[in-house]
Amino acid sequence: MTASCVSTYTPAIMKRRVEFTERAARLRDYLPPDDRRTLKRLVDRVANDPYGPSTHLAFTNDDLTRSSWLEGAMVRFLVTTNVIYVVDADIYDAARGFNVI
Repeated sequence: MTASCVSTYTPAIMKRRVEFTERAARLRDYLPPDDRRTLKRLVDRVANDPYGPSTHLAFTNDDLTRSSWLEGAMVRFLVTTNVIYVVDADIYDAARGFNVI
């Protein structure tokens, strides 16, 4: 991941800085306002407690990638000492299906 492919987003209250990959930032930026607010709440929650009960390991063979859901929003992220990297994001709504980037 290069610096030019990372978009930074800083929630109001957090312990770690949050950065989005270019792909995840593109989805975030093009979401309708209601979906964007849901994604923001999810990212805020993850930033405040990335190892909390609302998160879990995303894959059985990967100890680094975690994921979390909130009201149809999903993120996959990596946690470092000071930064959370959101590597994937999606909104699921049965009426609309999955967003495709």
